[in-house]
Amino acid sequence: MNLQDKVSLVTGAALGFKAGGPSIGSAIAFKFASEGAKVVVVDINKEMGQRTTDQIVQNGGDSLFIHTDVAKTTEVKQAIQLTKQTFGKLHCLVNCAASYQRNIFRNVVDIAEEDWNHTLDVNLNGYFRFAKYAIPLILESGGGTIINISSGAAFKVLKNFSVYPVTKAAINALTRTLAIDFAPDIRTNAICPGFVRIANSEGDRSPEELRLWLDGIAKTYPLQRVCSVEEIANVAAFLASDDSSFINGECITVDGGRYVSDYHEF
Repeated sequence: MNLQDKVSLVTGAALGFKAGGPSIGSAIAFKFASEGAKVVVVDINKEMGQRTTDQIVQNGGDSLFIHTDVAKTTEVKQAIQLTKQTFGKLHCLVNCAASYQRNIFRNVVDIAEEDWNHTLDVNLNGYFRFAKYAIPLILESGGGTIINISSGAAFKVLKNFSVYPVTKAAINALTRTLAIDFAPDIRTNAICPGFVRIANSEGDRSPEELRLWLDGIAKTYPLQRVCSVEEIANVAAFLASDDSSFINGECITVDGGRYVSDYHEF
């Protein structure tokens, strides 16, 4: 999965808010850098985004942090411009930024319109904006790949959790349209994880509470454990590399077999 001298841009690549803990975006950024890519780290969180870049540089990689709100077109355009100014090219876009901050555990009657619209604007329209303004640079650079981080929630939903799965299902449709519209120069695929252990979902649980919580989740998966961010990053690196050169338009489920199983403890 050699990404030597490739330039990648990863949105939502800040480390987790909890003392710089694991996040999917930062794990992808670290993996790409370890494979030789130059990595543009994009996030709304200045401190943790810069920490991702600093860690890449400390490990001998090349990285640039750009503070960006994916819901603002002017900032998205600026991120692409700074990428071109700094590295001259772009070969891989990874859309990972997502918002969970509002009261989105609601059905369509109970959710506030502003919370619905905010989630759409970040989780879906943020992907659209970066694709729209990054694709011309990727084409100018000779082609490349787009990887959209979706979710198993695109296929199965929870009760009273309306807007998030709507955004993820739409991301899968966006992935397929990009895959057709911009082939053969750009391959576009999505990754649909199940539960992944990230710092931002751990809340204020004590170590014992966290262990019991994760053990309970693990029992609902055939592999009887939870997924790590590194396992998602490995799939992303594969899709960004020439090792996946004939994979295009796919929404790859990475959930340890949960989706194809009956729901019960293993």
